[in-house]
Amino acid sequence: MITFFAFIFVLGIAILFHEFGHFIIAKISGIRVFKFSLGFGPKIAGITWKGTEYILCLFPFGGYVKMAGERSQTEMENDRSEAEIEEDVPISQRFDKKPFLIRTAVIINGPIMNVVLAMFLLMLVFLFTGITTVSNSIADVAPGSPAALAGLENGDQIIAINSVLIENAEDISNIINSNRDSVISLEIKRNKDVFDINLIPEYNEEYDRAMIGITLDLQIKKISLIDSIKKSIHTTGEILVLIIKGFLEMFTGKMPVELAGPLGIAQMAGEAAKFGFLNLLFFTALINIFLGFINLFPIPILDGGQILLLIIEKIKGKPLKPEHVNFLYIIGIALIVTIFIIATYQDILRIFIK
Repeated sequence: MITFFAFIFVLGIAILFHEFGHFIIAKISGIRVFKFSLGFGPKIAGITWKGTEYILCLFPFGGYVKMAGERSQTEMENDRSEAEIEEDVPISQRFDKKPFLIRTAVIINGPIMNVVLAMFLLMLVFLFTGITTVSNSIADVAPGSPAALAGLENGDQIIAINSVLIENAEDISNIINSNRDSVISLEIKRNKDVFDINLIPEYNEEYDRAMIGITLDLQIKKISLIDSIKKSIHTTGEILVLIIKGFLEMFTGKMPVELAGPLGIAQMAGEAAKFGFLNLLFFTALINIFLGFINLFPIPILDGGQILLLIIEKIKGKPLKPEHVNFLYIIGIALIVTIFIIATYQDILRIFIK
């Protein structure tokens, strides 16, 4: 049950904010919004307010915002009831009659809202849990390492290296690495005693750097609201870079293609929830950053594909023919379904076949 509710929470909040991103810009721009849906399939509940129907559907694997002037002429011809409704909508309230920048803003604000939500969730996590910092205290000394042979012990504090005071724990690793195969002098504080220890860093092939065989202690540091916001923005950027790097390495064959579908996301959400609500919020932030990025792919069914079609329309000076758009949509749907099948297959292998 924990896994189920965690999955619904993670996916539901991501879809809600994504669709709200489209919805709010459409409303601000004066576009008539017929329907705001969370989920697909049979309608579970709904309410109509100020001309917009808000509904909750059975299958929570997406959502949509139906706007006036959004559907192609071919679709309208196949649904005469909706065609008649659209005919009553003034041109000023139609999506397809709005300027290029407004239509682009409506589309791109979905992924943007996912990233904004992620930053907000990360801010909450950092505000309530603090951040992990590396101290200058030694937590562990590897047996047989230069540090062990020189007499360093757990709990020792590194005050200075080669007479350079340590202001940041990262300086310790950098200074050690820059003195490969050279004697360095560590000023150590042990209890109330302060003394020097000399040793020679050794090159480690696995980490491709010089090391002395110590692990520094980790500490939890509480931070202010402003620092939490700064940290969340910085972390969001780091995660985006890692996602982009991961996709590039998969496309270039440097790493195997590994995808997570609904089953994988549900399992990971459940695992995150077991470690507490803040861990679930962190995982939700990761999913939102990922979804925001994925939705910008230039695939017609995704937001990135929609923007690509608008760009083509802007360059040509007129929209693509409905049959061409429908063909591109078929290709996009086929590609998404293929990815979904591959991801689900990999989920099954990971979860059920170990």
